[in-house]
Amino acid sequence: MLSSTHSRILTNLPWLGLLLLIILSITILLPVLPNDFWWYLRLGQDILTTNSVPLVDNYSSTVFGQSVSYPMWLSAVLLYALYNLGDLTLVVFSRGLMISVFYIFLWLICVKKGAPGWLATVLTLVCALAGANNWAVRPQMFVYPLFGFALYLFSTTSGNKEKSGKEFVDEYLKENNQTDEFSNKYYWLIPIALFWANLHGSVIVLFFLMGPFFLFRQRNKKFVFVLLLAFLATFVNPRGPILWLETVQFIQSSGIQFSQEWKPPTNSGWQMNIFFLWFLVFIPLVKFSSNKLKIHEWIWLMGFGWMAFSGVRHVVWFLALLLIFSSWLLQGLVKRKFNGIRFEIITFNIILLVILSLLPLSLLPGIREYWWKQSPQSISQNTTITAAAWLNQHPELPGPIFNDYVYGSYLIFTIPERPVWIDTRFHIYPSQQWEEYLSISNAEPGWLEKLKENKIGTLFLDNSSQKNLIQEMKKSSTFCEVYNDEIAVIFSICK
Repeated sequence: MLSSTHSRILTNLPWLGLLLLIILSITILLPVLPNDFWWYLRLGQDILTTNSVPLVDNYSSTVFGQSVSYPMWLSAVLLYALYNLGDLTLVVFSRGLMISVFYIFLWLICVKKGAPGWLATVLTLVCALAGANNWAVRPQMFVYPLFGFALYLFSTTSGNKEKSGKEFVDEYLKENNQTDEFSNKYYWLIPIALFWANLHGSVIVLFFLMGPFFLFRQRNKKFVFVLLLAFLATFVNPRGPILWLETVQFIQSSGIQFSQEWKPPTNSGWQMNIFFLWFLVFIPLVKFSSNKLKIHEWIWLMGFGWMAFSGVRHVVWFLALLLIFSSWLLQGLVKRKFNGIRFEIITFNIILLVILSLLPLSLLPGIREYWWKQSPQSISQNTTITAAAWLNQHPELPGPIFNDYVYGSYLIFTIPERPVWIDTRFHIYPSQQWEEYLSISNAEPGWLEKLKENKIGTLFLDNSSQKNLIQEMKKSSTFCEVYNDEIAVIFSICK
């Protein structure tokens, strides 16, 4: 006989299918942004070619040879392998898969804690839409499912509330592990830590979950053993225990202050509107709900909330917790039943789930072009494919190159023999270089002298974000325009 938890999940699978239909469609249709994607392909290719992870910078002319750390080396290898095997079709499919698995775990947690399928779907969809800014093709996408899986392991089940007395209590304790008894499911945290430490440099996030859970939920020797093994598992990476030191150094690097994703979120744009509104609604929800959060959940909420309001890149973690806790608190606020529609034919539910999950695959790049004549581009418009190809055909243009920092990512991939001046690896460049980059890009007084000091021979500029510099360059007798399209402009020293 199925437990009440499994029964709730199986009878609500069509709701999950509807959720996946929407999330997969969005993730597949979103264009691949150039910011971090392309240089990761180059890194992955270099790792596979040399069978080693680079320890020094090989891609820039400004910090060439300086020590660098790539804790996300495995993600770079995976991205390049996916691109090499199936081009953008497989890359975009992998993004859709990773993002979907993440939200599947969150949906399962909500249902596991007693939320009806429709409510879990609505809340998870809102959570997904609010966090869509974090869906870029980059290493983070590989650790989202690991974060979701960890939350699933830590989650407790809301028992069948239609039962009463000892029958309900026994089932509830059994399903939830409400006592201090250790559950073997926590051993999964060890491989999660192992993979996370090699996929992305944010493995500390996992221990932000494990620490409070141990202190206020699972204070027993077996969980200490798991916690220790998970920590030791993070040492199994090309840098060993130095990974933790480099994590601290990364956070303290002066260059990341110039990255928008490391700045506090502002209430601008509909996604951030949802995020701030949700947070405000959450406050009275906590006050008036008869369901309460546990101590470790409060610590998670405050810790990840502090992270989210400190940097945009952390909002996605906090949204996941807001979703889980909101679904639980809403059940305590609404006294009447609101189970809604349940689908009792399990076979039909599974078939419908599969169909709804497969439908978005027709939207994949490389497939949608066969039936959708004006299908959206799979690569964002600010990817300088044409300009970079032209530059590659003109090796006679002198270096070094001064380039738009976003364009640097694609240049690293497509023209590795021409080192970039700067790119989206914010942490490896000192703050002085970023300040100089902004000063030149904004054509502030002394911009030409700065270019001469850096012995710049060619400039690869963005027609949009560097308009002021382009206008001043056209007035200059030192540099001449040699290429221009809707996206990029290339200048070189006049002969």
